[in-house]
Order: sequence, then C-alpha cells, then structure tokens
Amino acid sequence: MRDTALQTARPAHPARHSRRDGAATTRRWAVGVLAVSTVLLLGYAALLVVAAWLVASGWNVVTTGRSVSVDVLAIGSDLAPALLVGWCTGLAASAVLARGEALGDRTAGVTAGTIGTAAGAALLALTGRL
Repeated sequence: MRDTALQTARPAHPARHSRRDGAATTRRWAVGVLAVSTVLLLGYAALLVVAAWLVASGWNVVTTGRSVSVDVLAIGSDLAPALLVGWCTGLAASAVLARGEALGDRTAGVTAGTIGTAAGAALLALTGRL
C-alpha cells in the first residue's frame, strides 16, 4: 500500500524546463572575453612598469643628477578610460546582440566581448597610450 501511495504522489509527466535565458548566456560570454582582455591589458601594463622601473633604476645608478621614478598611478589613470569604454561597449553590444536570432548565444557573447575589446584598444591607440 505504501508503494502505491508513493507512485500516485509523483506527477505523471516530468517537469518541463523553461527556455534557458539566452541573454544571460550572451552576457556571460561577453564578460569572459572582456575579463581575459582586461587581464592581458593589466599584464601588459605590469610589464611596462617593470621595464620603466629597470630603466629608471639604471638611469639613477649611472647619473648623479636628478633621479627619475615611475608613476604607477599615472599609468593606471591612463588605462582606466579605455577599460571603462571597453566594458561599457562590450556589455551594450551583448544586450543588443542577445536580442537577435542570427547568432548563437556564445557567438553573440564572444562577438560583443571582441567589440568591447576593440573599442578599448581603439581609445588607447587614439590617445597614443598603446
């Protein structure tokens, strides 16, 4: 009798899954591409800081005149607008591309992230920072 009660309590049809959220998938892929681009840019900036520090240290050892130093905050403030433009453009592109049906969710996300990366790189190139 107990087995009969358990069998009748179960629904006759399994629960149907709602359609996955394509916009969230697109946004996740765009954020992933933008995050990788950000890490690469910060790595590039770190290499520039180390190289500039080595040059400045060498300069200070060789010369007896005025010493030079590396302004890390200035480098960060030069990169911040490009990061802002890149992330905002990439997320806006993901919102626009997620509505269309021509691209898959992943392709739209990668495309949106690439658009944001290109916008940030273009800003760096136009301002002479790249």
